[in-house]
Amino acid sequence: MGGRHGKGESGVDRNGQNESGKEKNRKMKCAKTQNAAFLAVLAVFAASSSVRYFSFEMSMHNTTPFALSYKYGFISRGLMGTLWAFFDGLTSKNLMNYRSLYTFSLWSTVLYLALLFVLFAVCLKRCREKDEHNMRYLICFLGVFAFQMFWSDELFGRLDVYLMILTTLGMILLVEEKWEWLVIPFSIICVMIHQGFVFVSANLMLVPLFYKILTCRGKKRKKYIVIFALTFLSISVLFLYFELFSHVNGPEIFDEVVASAKALSEDGKGYATSLLNHEILGKDVFEEEWEYHVFNYKEFPTALLLFSTYIVIGLSFFKKLIGKGKKTAGGDNALSGQKDAARRFAYLVLFVGVATVLPEMILKVDYGRYMFRIFYYYISMVMMFMAMGDTVVADQVEETKEDVKGKVPVPMVVLLYPMFLTPFYDVIISGAVHKLSVWFFGGA
Repeated sequence: MGGRHGKGESGVDRNGQNESGKEKNRKMKCAKTQNAAFLAVLAVFAASSSVRYFSFEMSMHNTTPFALSYKYGFISRGLMGTLWAFFDGLTSKNLMNYRSLYTFSLWSTVLYLALLFVLFAVCLKRCREKDEHNMRYLICFLGVFAFQMFWSDELFGRLDVYLMILTTLGMILLVEEKWEWLVIPFSIICVMIHQGFVFVSANLMLVPLFYKILTCRGKKRKKYIVIFALTFLSISVLFLYFELFSHVNGPEIFDEVVASAKALSEDGKGYATSLLNHEILGKDVFEEEWEYHVFNYKEFPTALLLFSTYIVIGLSFFKKLIGKGKKTAGGDNALSGQKDAARRFAYLVLFVGVATVLPEMILKVDYGRYMFRIFYYYISMVMMFMAMGDTVVADQVEETKEDVKGKVPVPMVVLLYPMFLTPFYDVIISGAVHKLSVWFFGGA
């Protein structure tokens, strides 16, 4: 009896374990199905947004960079033009024209969106099961800004889309912890495409790398120190070279570059004057672009007002997050066991990492692009930290969500509101922001 009872208890335990295992597998399959369905619905929204905002034209400001190539020396923004000329030489078709460049830009933008969805899928897969719902909210919020960004005539075919392709690849590798060394060549290639990468996109890879330096130990920490150092040093040296030393042959090649730029434009006559003046002749174009700076000075305070709710939510989120850095976090990939100062510093770096955009905002005029970068940085970094196992960030997202639900009668408005203020453009932040700034400050 006793032996039989013992076996029976053991059998019950095994059956219970089997049932528990089956239940776990069922939940995992259910979660995968839900995530797949979510991404499928989101893809429909992304496609409809793309069609809705696609201008079906490419401005001369975005065709002109493809006239720059390394046949004129190791000049700034010369990589894409060099590759385009190389592909032109490989085929019997003439690619040095507007239509070919337009088609290439179309498929590149589609690739950017596809990689964005890969990043979404990776973040959903890597986060805790109980955080999947919040991750979906963050993905939707990011999508409102990201899906529409590169379809207007101001930004369709912009070099930014190629920076986003490589940056997104790097972010995916960092979350998956596979082939992370590729972040180094990806970053170098990005600076060769556009040296502004140092300010507007490099933080998307450097901040997670710095976080990994703080959260890992032993050989892994050494690996991330090396990757971070090589990435930072290489892009810094390249940036300084392109800004200071790549314009020596400018006057000799200027007319030839202008002719190539005109051939790539839609009407065969236009080209981006200020771009070539800066990149080929090395001129300071601040005064030349003064009219656009005036737009910025009127629109930016208007944008701050319109997005003030998100500023308040964000400041509250980071104040509480940095405060929680004083406590011990759970999870294998959190800062448990390390000094409180290290934890607070990690979250402080996350908060101030977007400051790399400030030099561009002071010297340049494309405030629509910079606003996009700010929103993209904060949303995607929180997603990455959650996917990399930071339970403190994940718990703070949940707490912030509950705070918003307690103060906003219809919380979904927080996700939907930006749809009325986007897409962002380049000089003009957005149509809604511009119209309201004219109402506030006058002008046209």
